[in-house]
Amino acid sequence: MLVVTGGLGRVATVLSPVLPPDTRLVDLRPGGERLDLSDPGQAAEAVRDADAVLHLAANPSPGQDWDTAYRRNVVATEILLRACGDRVPRVVLASSVHAMGLYHRPDRELISPEWTPRPCCAYGRSKVDVEELGRRHAERHGVSVVCLRLGSTGYPLLEQRYADMQLFDDDARQLVLAALTADVRFGVYFGVSANTPARWDIANARTELGYRPVHDSAVLDIPEDQPYEFPDCHMFA
Repeated sequence: MLVVTGGLGRVATVLSPVLPPDTRLVDLRPGGERLDLSDPGQAAEAVRDADAVLHLAANPSPGQDWDTAYRRNVVATEILLRACGDRVPRVVLASSVHAMGLYHRPDRELISPEWTPRPCCAYGRSKVDVEELGRRHAERHGVSVVCLRLGSTGYPLLEQRYADMQLFDDDARQLVLAALTADVRFGVYFGVSANTPARWDIANARTELGYRPVHDSAVLDIPEDQPYEFPDCHMFA
């Protein structure tokens, strides 16, 4: 059985057509199993009998402060992983390209997922911490943990700045299904489509997960950028 946290959110909605029929959708919003992942007892109930957990629940705003990002993203993930322990053999954690956002500059070469993280905002910093929690969890319990640094997922592509990090719906579904089945103990991968010009290196996602993206934002007529609404995020500085 697959458990999806944030099961009624934007990314989960994109994935819903390919999720198994017995998937449990955990979400505080009406319509899901309303369990609070910040409570250890409710987190344990959320992952009860799970064969795999897809952890999408988070505050995804690049404009949030560190206290909010730490509480909503880092602490909640730590509690969830403790609930999983060694009983859940596979966990997929939603990270973000914001974990590497300070590398995102026009004159830089292809950004490798193996470089030292350089987050561009509090949200990105929280995702770096989430990845480290996942690494330690895999080492401690001998289970599989896959971290997906998702690009722009589930949003219409309305500005040029997001073109290189766009993750189209079909590619997102393929990527997550691959992450849930690949023979990987621990890995970190960029989750973007086959966009050109490429800025994010997805070679390890291709080779280790079997990811085969088919969409490219270059074929679209994309409007010009509007002023960026998150002054504390330096992804596009």
